Amino acid sequence: MSDPNQDAVGPPAGSGGGTAPPVDSAPALAQELTGPLRCASCRYDLRGLSVMGTCPECGLPIQATLLSIVDPMAAELRPIRRPRLLACGLVVWTLGALSALALGWVVWVSGVFSGMLSPGAQLWVVRVGAAMLGLSWLGSLVIIRPHAGIRLRRQIAAGVAVLLYPVVIMLYIYLGKVAASGPGQSLLAVWTGESGAVPWPPERLAMWLTLAAGAWLLRGNLRVLAARSLVLRSERVDRQTIAAMVASLLVAALGDGLGLAAPLLGRVAGGAVVLAAEGLVGLGALLMTLGMVGIALDTWRVIPAVLHRPLGMGDLIGGGARGGRDGA
Repeated sequence: MSDPNQDAVGPPAGSGGGTAPPVDSAPALAQELTGPLRCASCRYDLRGLSVMGTCPECGLPIQATLLSIVDPMAAELRPIRRPRLLACGLVVWTLGALSALALGWVVWVSGVFSGMLSPGAQLWVVRVGAAMLGLSWLGSLVIIRPHAGIRLRRQIAAGVAVLLYPVVIMLYIYLGKVAASGPGQSLLAVWTGESGAVPWPPERLAMWLTLAAGAWLLRGNLRVLAARSLVLRSERVDRQTIAAMVASLLVAALGDGLGLAAPLLGRVAGGAVVLAAEGLVGLGALLMTLGMVGIALDTWRVIPAVLHRPLGMGDLIGGGARGGRDGA
C-alpha cells in the first residue's frame, strides 16, 4: 500500500476545516483513564490512573504510551459498516494474488530446469494459479467502496481495475500453457523468447501493462485504507508502495517491448537487445514479487484498524467521537 494522501481523511462533519480541532489538553490532563490502555513497555493495565502519572510496574510515563497508541485522527475516520467482510476481502485479495504469483514462479522455474515438472504437472499448477487469481478477483470487490464517503471517481477507478481481472487471468493461463508446452527447450526459452526457441510472447507484455493499470486504478482506495493505520500513515515502517509496484511492472514491460523489437535491429544489435530485455524482464518480475510481499504486509497492518476503530483520546478519558470523512 501507499502513503495516504491529504484527502484520504478529512475534517469531522461540520468542522468546516481541513484539520482536526486541537485537543483541549488542560481538562484531559486532569482526568483519569477510563478506557482500556496497556503500558507500551510492560503491558500493565493503566485504567484508572492519571494521564500525568507513570506506569506503576515499569515507570514509563503514561503520556509516552498515549503518544504511541492514541491516533489523533481517530475521530475523523469513517466508520466501516461491515469490518469483518472488508478484512476478509483484503486478506483474500492479497493471498490470492501472492499464491498465483508464487505458482507462476514455479512454472517459470520448471521451464528453466527442464524435467523438473512434467507438462501435465505444469498445467495443473497453472490451473491452480488461475483459481487463486479468481479468489483475488473476488476479494478485490471490497476495495471498490470499502466505506461510505469514497469519492465517485475513486469508486469508478477501482471498479475498472476489478474488471481487468478476467483479462489478467486469461493471459496468465495462456502464458502458463505456453511454458508447459516447451519441454526440452533451453533455460529461458519459453518465458524470455531465447533465440532459437520460441517467439517472444507479446501476451506477456499485455499482462504487465494490464497489471500496472489495475494496480494504479486501485491505488486511490488503497491509500484511503492505509490512512486508517497510524503505523502506515506516520511512516513508522518501511514498505513497498503501489507506485513502486507499478514501476516494477513497467520495467518488465519495457523488457518485453525491447524483446519484441529486437528482430528489427539486425542480428548483432538484436542479440544485445535480447540480453538487455531478458535482464529487464527478470528484474521487473523480481521487484514485482518483492512489491507484492510488501503490499501483503501492509494489508496485514491495516486489518486491525479495519476491524477496530483506532483509539482516540476520547475513548480513554470518555466522550469519544465517531464519524468523520474518509476520502470524501
